[in-house]
Amino acid sequence: MGSAAGWRLAARGAQVVCFDRHSPPHPFGSSHGESRITRTAYFEAPWYVPLLQETFPLWRELEAASGADLLTLTGALMIGPPSAGAVTGALTAAADHALDVRVLKADEIRKAYPSHIVGNRDVAVLDAQAGFVRPEAAVAAMIERVEALGGEIRRGVVVSAVNPHPDGVEVVTDESREKFDAAVIAAGPWMPELVDWLPLTVERQVMAWFAIDQNADIALTPSTFPVFIRQADDIGDVYGFPTLDGVSLKIARHHEGNATDPEHVQREVSDKELDPLRRYVRTRLHGVTQRVVRTATCMYTNTPDGHFAIGLHPEDSRIVVLSACSGHGFKFAPVIGAIAADLACDGETRRDISHFAVTRFA
Repeated sequence: MGSAAGWRLAARGAQVVCFDRHSPPHPFGSSHGESRITRTAYFEAPWYVPLLQETFPLWRELEAASGADLLTLTGALMIGPPSAGAVTGALTAAADHALDVRVLKADEIRKAYPSHIVGNRDVAVLDAQAGFVRPEAAVAAMIERVEALGGEIRRGVVVSAVNPHPDGVEVVTDESREKFDAAVIAAGPWMPELVDWLPLTVERQVMAWFAIDQNADIALTPSTFPVFIRQADDIGDVYGFPTLDGVSLKIARHHEGNATDPEHVQREVSDKELDPLRRYVRTRLHGVTQRVVRTATCMYTNTPDGHFAIGLHPEDSRIVVLSACSGHGFKFAPVIGAIAADLACDGETRRDISHFAVTRFA
């Protein structure tokens, strides 16, 4: 979100300075892991859909400007029993916004996507306007645009405070104190250090790449295997991607992690943590082995209701609070960056962010 805000601010002609305690793109926050799902039939709530629809041309704009391959459209399957929230929510969003979706029954899923093992009562919602974004490449492309437009990236600099002052906003780092006309706080899992009045929790998540069975006659490529989200009582929420390297496939659980803090997060992944994913591969996927090729961890920064926290600081309208995105924000990065630019430059935005009000937790 910080890179996106910097990009959209610089595109508006603002003089931009970005601070990061690491050197982005990096694996220490939430914006890494090779692939992140994007979709349009958004089961979390229908009012996300207009924002999502704005992101697709913005991703393409960034691709054209940077020459990077960022967005791949594969479609998305939301799989589960007919009562699953991912199914009912996706259908509600689709109905509210006249989206291109199709409901598949169990036998249709098996025929069209033989890699998925489904029960006779399972259904799937196929969201046509969906796929995945490459997060590391996207962050790198946004940073490159910031610098190309005259902005500055300060790496390895820890921001300890953002303070209102009569003549500007003071940004305090481990190296200096500087004043700016406005500031955007988009610190991901470090948000609690800078906006301690928001009730945020940080959750460690595990991702794993499983080896493909090269003897199986099942195609798991982006052109044949959509990204998917599956909900069931015995597994919770599991999501996955087509293979990007031809030898492995990424699977992860959503919101099944433990509370952590960004400075002491456990990077090693234990066998016990991998057991639920191995069980998923064993019981619900054809053509994928239980051999783990690699693992990674990331952090969700969660609000109590699972929706974003975006808006002007309640004590100073020159400070924009951007994030937390509760584990489903990356796909929105370009439009959230544009919202940040609106708020920082104009003090308001034409986009509906009423559901993200930072004051709703007061």
